[in-house]
Amino acid sequence: MDIFKTLSYLYPKASPLVDYIVQDDGPTPVLRPGVDGLFRFQLRPPKEDETEEIEGIHYRMVIDYNRLTEGEDYDIVERGPYIAVWNLPDPQPTEEELLAAWDAIKDMPPEPVPPAEAERIAVLETDSIHTMIAVTEAFEAQQAADGQRGQEATSTMLALTEAYEIILQQQDTMAALMARVEALEAKTGGES
Repeated sequence: MDIFKTLSYLYPKASPLVDYIVQDDGPTPVLRPGVDGLFRFQLRPPKEDETEEIEGIHYRMVIDYNRLTEGEDYDIVERGPYIAVWNLPDPQPTEEELLAAWDAIKDMPPEPVPPAEAERIAVLETDSIHTMIAVTEAFEAQQAADGQRGQEATSTMLALTEAYEIILQQQDTMAALMARVEALEAKTGGES
């Protein structure tokens, strides 16, 4: 049974997610009768001025399925979809009422899509395809530009490295020349 479709049929003016919520928790562990699976989980130790531990502040009790054995302590149960929230003023329908409504609608053909709606859907699909193509082209252009900038940055770094090496060589040459000048001045007795 499709609970959502059945509720939409029974309450066509009701708003899903506001007036009711259909939920499916999937496979869920359920404790077997007589099994106490609660374990104490320490949140924080009491402070010096606290005389007793309070649940929710110092500790909390939790079911730790890692400490239990599947098949002995708990079972995995597939509950299926169910009505989790009911906010309508009408009483929540029983399982029998839902099944009766489902039997009435399950073989109904789907409502045909009006021509204007079909045309609008086609336009939206076409626009969506054009948008995806444009985004792809923009992305590829950006990738190419990023690659070009990366090459330019590498070329700039190489040029700066070469310039730095030239500056270092010139500094060495200047230091050698200064040493020669000082040596010549020393020989001539400091006369300029």
